[in-house]
Amino acid sequence: MRDVIRTAASRSGDAALGAAVGSRILSQHQQRPLSLREGQVLQLAAEGFHNEEIGRRLFISPKTASAHVSHILAKLGVQSRVQAAGVAHRLGIVDAASPQE
Repeated sequence: MRDVIRTAASRSGDAALGAAVGSRILSQHQQRPLSLREGQVLQLAAEGFHNEEIGRRLFISPKTASAHVSHILAKLGVQSRVQAAGVAHRLGIVDAASPQE
């Protein structure tokens, strides 16, 4: 039974469940690191920029910026840009955000 729970914890990425059965579960970020471009998009998103402005600053379309944001959210295992920014700050992925200009 313990092996079943350990496997379930590993597959779900649930660190609390893993700790309960004595397994170390890697965060999703450790399992699927962000690409360089995703890091750039995350930095701008953490600073509060929308897809249109991210696109202008990185010379990509807003649709491409949106796709990057979707990939970032999935890789970090979060539901919103705000949550992604919080995780990124805790993990040291982005610099301290400055207010939008």
